[in-house]
Amino acid sequence: MWPVKEKQRRILSGEKGAIVKDWGGKTSIALVYPNTYDIGMSNLAVHTIYKLFNDHKNIVCERAFLPNSREIAEHQRTKTPILSIETQRPLSDFDIIAFSISFQNDFLNIIPILSLCSIPHRKSERTKDHPMLIAGGCAVTINPRPVTEIFDFIFLGEVEDEIEEIAAKIPSLCKGGSGRVDREISAFSTPSDSPLQRGRRFVTEDLDDWPTQTVIYTPHTEFGNMHLIETGRGCPRKCKFCVTPHLYEPLRMRSFDALFKMVKSGLPNRKRFGLIGSDLLSHKAFFEIVNAIHELGATFSPSSLCVDEIDDEVAKLLAKSGHKSISLGVEAASDHLRTSIGKKFPSKRILEAAESLARHGICSVRLYFMIGLPGETGDDINAIAELSKKIQSAIHKAAPKSVRSTKVTLTITPFVPKPMTTFEDAEFAGEDYLKGAIKTLKKLLGKTSGIEIHAEQIVSSMCDAILSKGDEKLIGFLEKCFETNPRTAIERLLQNNM
Repeated sequence: MWPVKEKQRRILSGEKGAIVKDWGGKTSIALVYPNTYDIGMSNLAVHTIYKLFNDHKNIVCERAFLPNSREIAEHQRTKTPILSIETQRPLSDFDIIAFSISFQNDFLNIIPILSLCSIPHRKSERTKDHPMLIAGGCAVTINPRPVTEIFDFIFLGEVEDEIEEIAAKIPSLCKGGSGRVDREISAFSTPSDSPLQRGRRFVTEDLDDWPTQTVIYTPHTEFGNMHLIETGRGCPRKCKFCVTPHLYEPLRMRSFDALFKMVKSGLPNRKRFGLIGSDLLSHKAFFEIVNAIHELGATFSPSSLCVDEIDDEVAKLLAKSGHKSISLGVEAASDHLRTSIGKKFPSKRILEAAESLARHGICSVRLYFMIGLPGETGDDINAIAELSKKIQSAIHKAAPKSVRSTKVTLTITPFVPKPMTTFEDAEFAGEDYLKGAIKTLKKLLGKTSGIEIHAEQIVSSMCDAILSKGDEKLIGFLEKCFETNPRTAIERLLQNNM
């Protein structure tokens, strides 16, 4: 166990803001993000929940993460359990293990984590001597049914306004207590249907009351050089494929004062601010907060920008913050398909945005496209290649003479139908079609200078499609993924459904 303890201590020593409490007389909670440390510490939900729990005197909350593939092998070889970051304790020592799950594919990591900790993953097989298992996050709020056989309680929605009740009553959930039959905490349930359908999703009324920002600073994450700030929740666009507007309904934006307060709190630690939001340019205070950041001698980085709102003013602000590259969600390349999914702007507008960016020295763009969309044809796949070439040409022509090279990177993601969206009943395109589409794109663009293609693993998207709308029977699928691998589990599932 010592090598693992030493690793956790090294991580802790490199952090700023971690909270280490004495355990005496407190309810202990292990906050688990079911992916690796570098991914988990980039997630604001981890920072927020960690602080909310530790703000209460009767609770001690520590973090734990999935070891990487090399570390998992060493854990298994030495029979070493997963340990918390703060005090290097096994998860089995905690009263409660709380999973924060943002992505449905991370459902696949739950059983491996519990297995390393020698904790039965089925709730029916655990006793009062085991920790209580609870879960929350976007993934379980969208569809909790695949993991209802694992967790004793599931939290649906946003936690801030419910934290007082949870903190007051959570001791009743402790191992050895009466929590296994306690249903008094209204925030928890064991649902069989999506809360989006049942209306049981908890919503934080006023985001200004609850800062959502970086709490722990660490260099060991992709955004380690930033102070992350959530600008709002929801999206006004309501694209037909996207679950975000429904997951975070109603649309809420933080005020400039609340945003500026978070900027000021982060300034002593970081000079770059990551602004997190689904449609940042639609925020009424976007230009005001960005200008305020610049006036403080700091810079900003946006999580997402809608391509049809990018103009010279936006490009100038991005350039002032040192951006040389930017990511744009185009999703579909042909005008008719883009309109059919709710993105009602023409290709001409995309080219204009690319030109604006290039004029200000932002000459590297990453374009996100989906394949397998409802109504998609071969012509729509060809259009991806054609539009990408036009964007590359537009950037090249508009770029300052001092720019030596331009670059367009395509990220190709299979469309996955999500609950409560317009396309929730659409069919997943299937592996053969998706492989064919990617092959076509690589053939059309493979020799084009300045354009690269990266495609998401199809097996990963197949798992996402299965878990997005699956039911309680998928516990068997998750177990098969753990025992073998996702591809074998998918093949077995398809055979059984034939």
